[in-house]
Amino acid sequence: ELHFFYQTDTLSQNWERLPEYTKKHFEMAGSLFGKYPYKQYSVIQGGDGGMEYAMCTMITGHRKLPSLVGVTVHEAMHSWFQHLFAFNETKYAWMDEGFTSYASNIIEDKLFNTNKFNPHYGSFSSYKRLVDLEMQEPLTTHSDFYTRNGSYGVSVYSKGALFLSQMEYIIGKPTFDKAMIRFYKEWKFKHPKPIDLLRIFEKESGLELNWYLEQWIGTTNTIDYSLKSVKPEGTGTSVILERLGNMPMPVDVYVEYTDGKIEKFNIPLRIMRGVKKEDFNGISNKQLESWPWTYPEYKLMIDVAPEKIKSIEIDMTMRMADIDRDNNSYPEKENPVTFPFTGK
Repeated sequence: ELHFFYQTDTLSQNWERLPEYTKKHFEMAGSLFGKYPYKQYSVIQGGDGGMEYAMCTMITGHRKLPSLVGVTVHEAMHSWFQHLFAFNETKYAWMDEGFTSYASNIIEDKLFNTNKFNPHYGSFSSYKRLVDLEMQEPLTTHSDFYTRNGSYGVSVYSKGALFLSQMEYIIGKPTFDKAMIRFYKEWKFKHPKPIDLLRIFEKESGLELNWYLEQWIGTTNTIDYSLKSVKPEGTGTSVILERLGNMPMPVDVYVEYTDGKIEKFNIPLRIMRGVKKEDFNGISNKQLESWPWTYPEYKLMIDVAPEKIKSIEIDMTMRMADIDRDNNSYPEKENPVTFPFTGK
């Protein structure tokens, strides 16, 4: 049962529409992350901003409908991340707020049919700003010991959300979805730590993923891959990829040919000890030899002459948090990606 308590004032019409969105939210969240375990949930107008509790939320009510729905979705998702799983909120705030933000991004996109190419782009933009301002702090930092409030907020909400969106990229969306339900079944009400979630992803994917947890959570290393060169070689095309950032990642390279065909080349990291089995977009997937993370460059050979290639792009889905996407495309795009606040 859903209950709503609010004032009947000039914005009450938004509250009258809120139940339909909230009902859909719980249905979506249940299918993606596991069934809500309680008999009821209440949305209460009150307090300042929004605050989550196990079976209710208190939120300010004078909001436009998208804002009212957005804050309700976010606070209600805390019934999973933190309450249902019972994460340690001060040691692992990025699991609490970050996973909630990840889920909220997806569900809000579906509720309003915005069909964003990447619903986590806002999280990435905030993270990118933090990098540009040189204000990053490792996510292993205890919540009480961040040196800046801004660093804390963006780190746990945005970089925490990107932990999951990048995991989608690393192991593939279908495998990721299965892993999240498995995590629910095996760890609800048991206070899981980051390593417990990681082991679920490893078991479901068959890949070694310690490197990802250590790099993304334990350091401030950044991801930056580039297409260094594209040249004819024999009857084909030689593509040199370069790792410019300190954090290694598997790389998906999308090649569009002049006949309209699109092919994806998947380059796994050697330390993964395997490859992702499938992904979500239905594009043919060609598995290549693994890339040792210590090597700064990788040579990709395409068995087609350059004149038959329309474009080449690293991570066309934009799920990898590459801090400089301007060097990810061939030919270079006329309208490079820009980010709010920085212009970079």
